[in-house]
Amino acid sequence: MTSPESRRFRFGLVLDGSATTRAAVAELGHRAESAGIEVILAADHLGSMAPLPRLQAAAEATSLRIGTHVLNNDLRHPTLLAQELATVDAMTDGRLEIGIGAGWNRPEYEAAGLAFDPPAVRVRRMRAAVGMLKQALRDGEIDHGADAAYPEVRQRHLPVSVQRPHPPFMIGGGGPKLLSYAAREAEIVGIDPRSLPGGGSDPADITEAAVDRKVGWIRAAAGPRWAELELNIALFELDPEFRRRGGQPPARTRGIAEDELARSPHYLVGDAGEMAETLLARRERWGISYIALQPAHLETMRPVIARLSG
Repeated sequence: MTSPESRRFRFGLVLDGSATTRAAVAELGHRAESAGIEVILAADHLGSMAPLPRLQAAAEATSLRIGTHVLNNDLRHPTLLAQELATVDAMTDGRLEIGIGAGWNRPEYEAAGLAFDPPAVRVRRMRAAVGMLKQALRDGEIDHGADAAYPEVRQRHLPVSVQRPHPPFMIGGGGPKLLSYAAREAEIVGIDPRSLPGGGSDPADITEAAVDRKVGWIRAAAGPRWAELELNIALFELDPEFRRRGGQPPARTRGIAEDELARSPHYLVGDAGEMAETLLARRERWGISYIALQPAHLETMRPVIARLSG
């Protein structure tokens, strides 16, 4: 039986701010496909291009799967989102993966005039929304009684998804409650830095020890489901010169000590062979096999992906 420790590697590429035209999305998609990328991903932030139309453009230009990385649940009502997701899944012949989160970027909420509720409230809404989305995509209807998350929803005649019973869900987090929920409800669990109560994420929550804790929470909550899960992590930075460099290291994008950087699963250092061996070791230790890259990482990762393909 497949388990996270033996699951084959998958690599996803997150569309960046340069992919703002149909041609640019297609060009990046072709480069990704030729490098062995399997999933084109798009983030969901107010002030940038919407994720689903860009993903559909990528799907039209390539044979890759597409995924949201991740949708902010507070920006869409579950009924409308279910309709959109089922439509995208149909228009891409069943290639959609649904990443969804509770929202964390406080300045975006404030700029849009949206209330940035306490974490427990946002997570409660997201959990209720996931239940409604699954029912809608599976059955074409929503039966949700009024509760603290949403008022009553009795929706009929929604489109169902091509993928049955629904496209795979990815839910990520950095704390025990959200990761435990993801381990019970999602097909893909994203390992992220812990969100802070006032907004943003904890810049220190990206170490080897932090990932040990998080995978422990996932394992404990998943029980027998552990064997079915796929674990995802986003790479923040690559450093091929890490072991050969003399003198001062470059400025890092996040606050991590140099002696911690090489051991953190959010970073990857060394030549192609060393990077591949590191990813194999991380899969064996933590079960992490689904790696999300930035476009700037693509050419460096091309030989690494080739070594790990299949």
